[in-house]
Amino acid sequence: MTAPLLAARFLLELALLAGLAVGGWALAEVVWAKVLLAVALPVAAALVWGFFVSPRAKVMAPLPLRLVIEVLLFGSAASLLWLADHAVLALVLVSLEVVVLTALLLGGHPPGPPTKPVAASNQSS
Repeated sequence: MTAPLLAARFLLELALLAGLAVGGWALAEVVWAKVLLAVALPVAAALVWGFFVSPRAKVMAPLPLRLVIEVLLFGSAASLLWLADHAVLALVLVSLEVVVLTALLLGGHPPGPPTKPVAASNQSS
């Protein structure tokens, strides 16, 4: 059951980036600003995700911080989608994120780098 959840999580990450791009495009009025926001917002989010939330995160932040970062990123994408008149997509994105993240947390797969397994002590009898 973990593999489908991780695949769904990856697709949600891509949807997060797409939502930020669409929202960034809708925020500005002039084309150069639209392009700048549509590129900069997903790139910034990908950098934050890569440093704190991804399985290969550069920073081993505590779980509560990783969850706050994830909520802020998905909340930002959903808010921008909502402002871009894509309310249904915003609601679907947030709903799926809540379901998948909850299932992964309950299954023992929190966001971020996996914790190192505790080495079993070798006892000779």
